Amino acid sequence: MNEKGYILTEELVKRASRYLAFLKFQKVKGRSSFSISEIVSALGFSKATVADDLHLLGIYHTSASILINSCIDTLEGILVPNRLREAFLICTSEMATRVFKAKELFEQGIRIVAAFDPSANAKSYEIEGIKVLGMDKINSLSDRLHIQLMVIATDKEVAQRAANLAVEAGAKQIINFSGSAIVLPNDVHCSVTSFPSSSSALLSLTPKTEYRYAAKG
Repeated sequence: MNEKGYILTEELVKRASRYLAFLKFQKVKGRSSFSISEIVSALGFSKATVADDLHLLGIYHTSASILINSCIDTLEGILVPNRLREAFLICTSEMATRVFKAKELFEQGIRIVAAFDPSANAKSYEIEGIKVLGMDKINSLSDRLHIQLMVIATDKEVAQRAANLAVEAGAKQIINFSGSAIVLPNDVHCSVTSFPSSSSALLSLTPKTEYRYAAKG
């Protein structure tokens, strides 16, 4: 039971976690508000279910537009175990350096807590104070930290392998900087973005497109 006095069922918690993930990605894209119909369209729940859930969670919607920041604060206050602001970075060294120097992840409230290099025979190294480990460490750390948001900043040639390893480690949301299309299961959301052509320009986290790929087979 939460502080509002009602019981959070397992199904409500699952839906609320998906609402939070959806809103976090909208915030990364620069959005400040949303409508219930957008959640209905993106997540496939009925309008009545979403409206009832938000009311139970303390998000009262008297107009068509609802503020994203206040909803995120409310949902994060309820879903204490979820750590959607913390992320793993799966990277190659050059790409990771560009991500860290751009600072945009930090400014959007996303904190890299660990980094991993999927390159063959990669040895541990450090970028911006973050130790970059081999991919053999990701599953154990994911189990311990419950990380669901992962950032892929690799060369195109290893992007799909990085995505596969992210999914195996429990990723439910992926930000893809690789410039390569990746195939993901239907329940993993992917936000695609790219570096600006000018090396002096700041990285924009506004995706060119946001989509989910159906898994092959």
